[in-house]
Amino acid sequence: MIKFQRILFPVDFSDQCRAVVPAVKAMAKIFDSELIVLHVVDLPMTQLGSPEAAAWSALINAEGLRMAGKAALERFLQREFSGMAVIPEVGEGDAAGHIIDCAESHHADLIMMPTHGYGLFRAFLMGSVTAKVLHDAGCPVWTGVHTEQIVAHSPDGWKRILCAVDTVRRDLSVLRWAAEFAAEQGLELRLVHAVRGADPTSQSSDPKMYEFLFNIAREEMAKMQAEAGTHLDVCLLGGRVGPVVRKAANGHDADAVIIGRGAMLHGALGRLRSSAYSIIREAPCPVISLA
Repeated sequence: MIKFQRILFPVDFSDQCRAVVPAVKAMAKIFDSELIVLHVVDLPMTQLGSPEAAAWSALINAEGLRMAGKAALERFLQREFSGMAVIPEVGEGDAAGHIIDCAESHHADLIMMPTHGYGLFRAFLMGSVTAKVLHDAGCPVWTGVHTEQIVAHSPDGWKRILCAVDTVRRDLSVLRWAAEFAAEQGLELRLVHAVRGADPTSQSSDPKMYEFLFNIAREEMAKMQAEAGTHLDVCLLGGRVGPVVRKAANGHDADAVIIGRGAMLHGALGRLRSSAYSIIREAPCPVISLA
């Protein structure tokens, strides 16, 4: 049984962070989760341990910043999580490193955080902290992009989810996880697969080759489902992975997308996993990415 016993919610008090709060509360309520809220105080250079760092620490009043960070977290919790049992945590220095360390020390089952992508630049930028967490976290990571999407797809209102899979063997575990999660939560689940080399926008597209590639993809997906023990509808679309997943999520009105993340920078893990950043940036709904 999939159970998020402990959820880690890193906060920086930004508007994007506040927009995630209802989703965090909803997820914690659904799974009766222990909630850890972490704020990392940015104290540049103070971790170096050199005389220069000590001088810089004194100059910027490091202790004052620490106290201000703790006070800000207390106010945030009183305002956003009044009446809820929450474990507050305050760190300082490298935010991504502290998030990973906190997730490991508390044995977190899920990290929930926004991507901090904005407007037209969402297709190109992802907050560096989020990117590092996605790369290093050993547990699933829930990410949301835009405020209106997060509000429209709160976990307590989920009905349909989409699982994006490649044909690499490692994605079998992603398929099985998604199927188990959907069954336990009573959600409709559909698979989506981006057919390699079958980009419909290409002027050089050969209809016969296009059909051949789709037939191969159908066979591969059937083999994967047979091994996974699932019988799910599959949406096959040609093109780049990010746009394909976005189109499928919009077309099927998905409330969340589940993908395999793994060590996303290593191409040997499959085309979809190496495109995970793109999927997360372009998705019209929150994404749960599995390590």
